[in-house]
Amino acid sequence: MQNETKFIGTKNKIEQDLILKISKMKPVIKPTKPHRHQGYHELIFLSKGSGQHTVGNQVHEVFPPMGFYLNLGQVHCWDFSKIPEGFVILFKEDALTAYPRALSNLYRINEKFKLPRNEDALMNMLHIFYHDFKNGEHMELLSAHLNAIIYKTLHLPHHAENIHPNVVDEFSLFKRLINEHYLQLKNADEYANLMHISIRKLNQISREAAGSTAIEVIRERILIEAKNLLTHTSLSVNEVAFQLNFSDASNFIKFFKSQTTLTPSEYRSKL
Repeated sequence: MQNETKFIGTKNKIEQDLILKISKMKPVIKPTKPHRHQGYHELIFLSKGSGQHTVGNQVHEVFPPMGFYLNLGQVHCWDFSKIPEGFVILFKEDALTAYPRALSNLYRINEKFKLPRNEDALMNMLHIFYHDFKNGEHMELLSAHLNAIIYKTLHLPHHAENIHPNVVDEFSLFKRLINEHYLQLKNADEYANLMHISIRKLNQISREAAGSTAIEVIRERILIEAKNLLTHTSLSVNEVAFQLNFSDASNFIKFFKSQTTLTPSEYRSKL
């Protein structure tokens, strides 16, 4: 049991037989422990409340109306100072089988986005979505609600400039493959092979979609997990290196310092 406390908790707030769920924010201000939601995406829309929302090692101030998008496996926690109001949508990718474009566009949604104060249309959509979910409406209707919400969110202010849909599709596939294989595959050419494209093409896609090379996108994902483990667990640097499948701790330390200018120990001491 002692070893279990070293690891980041995983919460499963969506029942096993569901692929989609919408609920209202709980009216509590008790801080939550850092945890990840494994296997599903999360969209959060806040109309009231204040406090802080920590995602990975980034602390966001909560100033509603606003929202957050959490990708697969991201670590987060809440520390509200005022009772929140709003909606949380949890969904597995199966929920968007009929809407592949919406699935691709998830990677274009900002981690944090602002909701317009003078427009109630989105909140009205969420209320109807919630009402239909609670009334047990068919999944086809619920998936249609989710598709509409994603597109409404995507076109809120503060999003990146438009990217060609083909690039979005390829980049979203690349990101999904990284999420699945980053512990085993750490070279860009391995992902290019999985996607059946050239490494040159993969780098072109990455630069257009994220302004980074493919290897930089891969390293960013590994770094995010390294920071999660250093921030939210008591694992030693050697144990973190092992968890991330580095050949030894010295290679992990070298990698981490090249990305942050700090050693893992220095990073942890500055938290």
